[in-house]
Amino acid sequence: MNKRLIAFLPILSLFLSLPLIPVNAAVKVGGTCSKAGIKSVAASKTYTCVKSGKKLVWNKGVAVAASNPTPATTPTTAANYATLWEKYSWVKPTSSSSVVTAATDKFKAYVAVTRSKDTVIKIAAQDGADQTLVGWVKDGANLVAKAFDYPKLSKPFLEVIGIDRAWVEKTYIENGYSENEAKNDRGRAFAEGAPGFGGSTTNTYNSGVVTRNNLLVNDKLGMMQMAGHEFFHAVQERISGGVPSPDGLGIAPQWFWEGPATFIGLQTASYLGWASYTTEGREFAVMRSNHPSTKSHLLSEATKNTGSPDAIDPYGIGAIATEFLVANVGIEKFMEVYKNLGKKKNFADSFKTATGVELTDFYTMFEEVRPVLGIPRS
Repeated sequence: MNKRLIAFLPILSLFLSLPLIPVNAAVKVGGTCSKAGIKSVAASKTYTCVKSGKKLVWNKGVAVAASNPTPATTPTTAANYATLWEKYSWVKPTSSSSVVTAATDKFKAYVAVTRSKDTVIKIAAQDGADQTLVGWVKDGANLVAKAFDYPKLSKPFLEVIGIDRAWVEKTYIENGYSENEAKNDRGRAFAEGAPGFGGSTTNTYNSGVVTRNNLLVNDKLGMMQMAGHEFFHAVQERISGGVPSPDGLGIAPQWFWEGPATFIGLQTASYLGWASYTTEGREFAVMRSNHPSTKSHLLSEATKNTGSPDAIDPYGIGAIATEFLVANVGIEKFMEVYKNLGKKKNFADSFKTATGVELTDFYTMFEEVRPVLGIPRS
């Protein structure tokens, strides 16, 4: 073997047997160092070799300033979607039946749960009032009143079913309402001839008008849905803290006020076994949507409720739009829109926060599938 190699091996063996000492292990406050001015970093401090008397020693050290490097930012890029349906993971319907089934199933599941068990419905019906109407009001109002969640009522919700104005006004006064409320609000509206109208604490029905016009036959579905419809207005108002004005101003467009009430009313009638939503109730909304005054307009234009025969009707198209929305997001998220309105958010923001969908995108998707839903735009 090479002599130099033989000589090297014992030296290497000796070196490997020695303990390894960290570079900073020698740095100790007051410990000796070799040259004044040299520095060494250990334990987050910088130590300097200084002269102390005749010795060179390490001083007490200075803390090293913490380094906070700015984290590298990862550039974000907007996701590219081929369609709005892909963006929101909604399935574009190819038939109305899938939408109807989904919306109906979600309604049934929702109303099967009691959320406002303390609400009491008080029925005040004038002698001679149509008993079929009385029964529909009682059962329809009770279903909606128990199923939905809203601020608790301080007293029973009053359902007044009258034949003449004097009796209606007297009944309201006897139930704690002021003379002004009884006469200039409820009594006046009753005399105008609407078969039913609502409020946040009461609903009023004109049994005389219903009977004279034979509405239980001539407008059977309209009368069936009325109780659920009118109580849902009370729910909307109590949750959102306001109402939209007829001119389209206020907290929401009329399609999102009258349309949902119509959808809830028709579904309520179906749930209670009065008429099938799938085969009968929905056609009520489709027929109104296909009226010439409405058919040529966009959903986004159905903001007013003027009552004029040649004006856009928000009831029908709003009900079909509600069906489409509920089918995709469910009743819970749908109701969150009203809760956001109650937080003083505008309608577009309330809609986006609740459903996760931009309002303008919802309008676009709805217009795309109107023919499939049975209400093609002419």
